[in-house]
Amino acid sequence: MKTFRNTIIMFVILGVLVGYYYYIKATKKPAPSTNIISISKNKLSSIDIKDSNNEMAIVKSGSAYKVIKPISYAADNTNASDLFNSLTQLKYNRKFTDTDLKKYGLDKSNFTITASSSNGNTEKLIVGNKSPVGDSYYVKSSNAPYIYVVDASSIEKFQLTSDTLFNYLNKDIYTISKDKISKVTYTDSSGTRYMQKNKSGKWTYNGKEISSDKSESLLNDIVLLSPTGIDPNKKINGNSSSFTLTISDGSKNEEVKFLTNDNNNYYIQKNNSQIGLYITKDQLSSLINDIKSIMK
Repeated sequence: MKTFRNTIIMFVILGVLVGYYYYIKATKKPAPSTNIISISKNKLSSIDIKDSNNEMAIVKSGSAYKVIKPISYAADNTNASDLFNSLTQLKYNRKFTDTDLKKYGLDKSNFTITASSSNGNTEKLIVGNKSPVGDSYYVKSSNAPYIYVVDASSIEKFQLTSDTLFNYLNKDIYTISKDKISKVTYTDSSGTRYMQKNKSGKWTYNGKEISSDKSESLLNDIVLLSPTGIDPNKKINGNSSSFTLTISDGSKNEEVKFLTNDNNNYYIQKNNSQIGLYITKDQLSSLINDIKSIMK
């Protein structure tokens, strides 16, 4: 009987401990958030970054992103998504109140990050000086009275450099996949030529079959084309070395003009629009050589 009674007591004690554990777990207050932006990523609809010389704005629509400043163009969805995620997860190490913003470079700072939500809320961050100790920046939010101390690496993701705009642009010159391409048309100052698949799936030019090695090399060149850089809004008319390359899948055409004035950089005109994207002659050399090899 004594053993049975001790067993009962142990079960009672165990039950009390388990109950206490779950009570503490249920009533424990969560750690306070150190996020600076209160807008969640699924509600964040746009980011606008400005400094003294530049501005870049990206908007989100569904699962797609678009750069709207300083130009209007499809964004690289992966990089844009990472930027949105970085802003909603921007955290501070320390916060304090001080009305003398000048001490922290927050009184007349030109470096701002503005976040807008899908329901119309806006939060603006002002980035001030780098702290004299620790690798951090001082940041002020328009929605809170605090001055935040934030890791420099977190802030530097939003700094506008000469490469920033290009990094956030979609780099696809053509969107039709390689296996769907059924016709390639090349036009230059000497005329228009084309190669296409016949009914048996073989590539032909002027009615003659093209070797699989040559057609495969050309198609690879086309789908792997990517711009080298951007001179925002630069537009040129082109010279005799300019050319147009159109690909088709049978139902859709994608026409791209490669325009050059100096024969070193070719500016890309797609859908009758130039935004300053260019590709170097060296990067185009393989494509041009393959075209000439097939269409000579």
